Amino acid sequence: MFADEQANALENGHPPGTMPPEFTGGLGEKGAEALREFARAGGTLIFLNRASEYAISKFGVKAKNVVANVPAQEFYSPGSLLNAKLDLRDPLTQGLPEAITIWSEASPVWSTENNEEAVVKYPENEILASGWLLGEKRIAGKTALIHTQYPARYGAGNVILFGMRPQYRAQSYLTFKLFFNALLMN
Repeated sequence: MFADEQANALENGHPPGTMPPEFTGGLGEKGAEALREFARAGGTLIFLNRASEYAISKFGVKAKNVVANVPAQEFYSPGSLLNAKLDLRDPLTQGLPEAITIWSEASPVWSTENNEEAVVKYPENEILASGWLLGEKRIAGKTALIHTQYPARYGAGNVILFGMRPQYRAQSYLTFKLFFNALLMN
């Protein structure tokens, strides 16, 4: 499981001198290959919020963050509860209702090539449940959670991208269930 962290920090780590030496350096290509091998062997990789961009770049997940590099004057979600719809056919949604709220704090939002992988999507309208959201139309109908199984690409494993922090301060307690279901994937 990879917590909310910039993809570059996962890849390259913290620069020498900014932290004790044992906390510098990143995964590099050797680490990325070890993760691919883990997925090929049937392992599950979970990426939370911004760490998902690492998975997109290293595992070939076909998704584009539609709010990346969008100015705050056009899209801003500083810490809001947003309405979302679940694809109840996916095992990640077991035990959950069709609609929940999720915590969004500068979270990625994706357009995906394969709708089968889009487990949680924003509705077409009335996205904001509580808080502040600017640029609702940018994320309408877009994806907030991707579950990719790799029978063809990486073996029997799963790569799960949370466009949210499902464990954040119990702000949206139903996302805990999504997270726990992800931890139980085999």
